[in-house]
Amino acid sequence: MSHSSPSPSIREIRDAVRAGTCTVEQIVGQAFDAGRRLQPELQAFIHLPASPLVNRADPDAPLAGVPVGVKDLIDTADMPTAYGSPAYEGHRPGKDAWVVARLREAGATVLGKTVTTEFAWRQPGATTNPWNKAHTPGGSSSGSAAAVAAGIVPLALGTQTFGSVIRPAAYCGVVGVKPSYGRIARTGVLPLSGSLDHLGVFTTNVADAVHALSVLAGSDADDPHAPHHHRERKGPLDAARRAPRIGVLRQQVSGAVDGAQQHVLDQLASRLRADGAEIVATDLPAELADAARHASILLAVEAALTHGDLVDRAPALVSAPMTALVEQGRALPATEYAKAKASQVKMALRFDRWLTEMAGLDALLVAPASGEAPRGLDYTGDAAFCTPWTFLGVPAVTLPVGFGPVGLPLGVQLVGASQHDAALLSLAEWVEGRTGWNIAVASR
Repeated sequence: MSHSSPSPSIREIRDAVRAGTCTVEQIVGQAFDAGRRLQPELQAFIHLPASPLVNRADPDAPLAGVPVGVKDLIDTADMPTAYGSPAYEGHRPGKDAWVVARLREAGATVLGKTVTTEFAWRQPGATTNPWNKAHTPGGSSSGSAAAVAAGIVPLALGTQTFGSVIRPAAYCGVVGVKPSYGRIARTGVLPLSGSLDHLGVFTTNVADAVHALSVLAGSDADDPHAPHHHRERKGPLDAARRAPRIGVLRQQVSGAVDGAQQHVLDQLASRLRADGAEIVATDLPAELADAARHASILLAVEAALTHGDLVDRAPALVSAPMTALVEQGRALPATEYAKAKASQVKMALRFDRWLTEMAGLDALLVAPASGEAPRGLDYTGDAAFCTPWTFLGVPAVTLPVGFGPVGLPLGVQLVGASQHDAALLSLAEWVEGRTGWNIAVASR
């Protein structure tokens, strides 16, 4: 088992660097040593430099001294970026992705490149789950989730097209945040499906995610994918003024979850109710039932546009799952794609209106996955419990809450309205204090 005590939090690192009790070199050096030590078993990184490339920033910078794992789908000028594919082995981008430049400006050090499934699709890398190396860490942001869970870094970047931040975070027992669509500019991030791709973060606690996102959120003129809609939201809902209203689905978006997953959802809902939350049993609007089907159409067509040339040019270097996805996308009629695209905009507006006005909810409390991480490394798990929320472009947060029968982490997912990220994260912090996660970990 690679799981160890968590790395110092972002807040602890900032305080130590500012107070001068620790240098940036010491903190990054410790993270680098941990990464090297755990790499043979954990395989979280596809690239770690020979020695740490320390960013010697102003001690007052918001992320000074913070070591970060960056998913190998995201361009870095000083490290190879292979997108999880042998076709790009040794590829060195000309410049950093927008989000990496933002990290460096804020004082963070990119420790290394974390493992991704090939092109963020289904061909897994070698990363193991830090809690049990016989199980998957989830995908496609496998290495980022594992690096945070193993205590190597307090922050890692991931991407989500279906469930690639939320699911691995749940499987590895860390906090995962997928912000609203377009909240973090994706310039310099290899697309899988521009209509669905989101950048997200992994941390060990919600406060660190809030701080990281306050630095990383922003738009860029070169980002080819604009958000579905630009309605500005007013400030966070005043949770102090009234009890939060949280919806619990009578039926999960992808059908049944296993008994242990349902138990932790029910148990947490009871705790939140006891602490003053209003827990409302609800059903999603019927027309949202097609969200996953539409998402699959967008994914296949857009992946064919991005990766089709490579499949034609070098088929031996592309996995069977990606080749099949490209073929599927090429076979779909243009009218099907146009219908899916129109439905995405319409459903996103419908969901927001339903959640905030008709149901009057602050968030939904739902499953992030069907249960614990599957055994074996060939299958990274079912993304179906995340796909609708990604399709709708709404913010989602997963929190670790306990352990299942195999001894692996189980999480819950909170879903909010589009562009209500601050309100959702504020609620997530309140919920986090009631999960019992720290007690569950301490008792192991």
